[in-house]
Amino acid sequence: MNRSKEALVGVVIVAAILLVTFGTLWLQGVSLRATEIEVTAAFSSVGLIRPGNAVKYRGVRIGRIREIEVDQEGELVLVRARIQDDVRLPSDAVAILSPESLFGDWQMEIAPRDRFPAYRYSEPREADHLAGYSIPDISQLTATADRISADIEILTERVGIAFSEETARNVASLIENVEEVTQRLSQLITQQADAFAGVTGEIQETTQEIGEAAVGVRQTLDRVNEALAREEVGDALGDLVAMTSNLRALSEGLEGTSDQFRTTAARADSTFARVGTILTAMEEGEGTLGRLLRDPAVASELEGTLQELQLLLEDVRLNPRRYLRLSIF
Repeated sequence: MNRSKEALVGVVIVAAILLVTFGTLWLQGVSLRATEIEVTAAFSSVGLIRPGNAVKYRGVRIGRIREIEVDQEGELVLVRARIQDDVRLPSDAVAILSPESLFGDWQMEIAPRDRFPAYRYSEPREADHLAGYSIPDISQLTATADRISADIEILTERVGIAFSEETARNVASLIENVEEVTQRLSQLITQQADAFAGVTGEIQETTQEIGEAAVGVRQTLDRVNEALAREEVGDALGDLVAMTSNLRALSEGLEGTSDQFRTTAARADSTFARVGTILTAMEEGEGTLGRLLRDPAVASELEGTLQELQLLLEDVRLNPRRYLRLSIF
């Protein structure tokens, strides 16, 4: 009977020792599983994180924090944790410390860097360590809110000093001046619009007069083209050129007859040269003949003159002795 009680007491004591041992190991984050790896992350501060807090990836618990210490330079805090070795972490993995619940429990979450690109991560010195960022806790947020509130209070006081009663009167005066300037600008714009409308009307009248003048010039050019295109004028010019050629040939044939005839021929050549110059100028639209070609009435008179000249030449051919006297002996 006593032995059974002693055995029962021994079993209870051993169970209590095992429970305390395993509980202590569990609270410290020590796992008896052989398939775990160690991960170290660097932070500028760790907030309320403690050994034994959970390590999560995509919201799933994959391990626990084992140790927290400051590095040798005293600039970073290293957090070591053990996680399951079958979890495949991203190549750009980072560690983020954040509250796990509203009761003060914290956790370390492993996530890709591009999930929270705005965070300012603490870069580790070791290549195999993870960069870390700790979300501010309630106390830090409260301190920041207090500082912002103090800044707002100072800004409110300065705004109250700047916008005094005198400042309000100055602003009202400025508004009145702006309204007056606006009215003057409106009047000036109206005057300029009226003046511009008048100038526009004058420009339209001038444009209309220029158009009418262009129509007149076009009609005149059409008349000139019609006059130059008439067959009578072309025939008369052809006859005049033929007459000039015949007279020049006649003068060359009679050149050796006598000195008197030679002088007459020279004068004829000079006359023919002048006629050629006149014809050239007339073709270029210069001189009196060039201007006469543009007048239909003068062209009609020129046509009559040419007809009379043809009759004269015909008479010269029929009765040469009436106009030429040759003395050979």
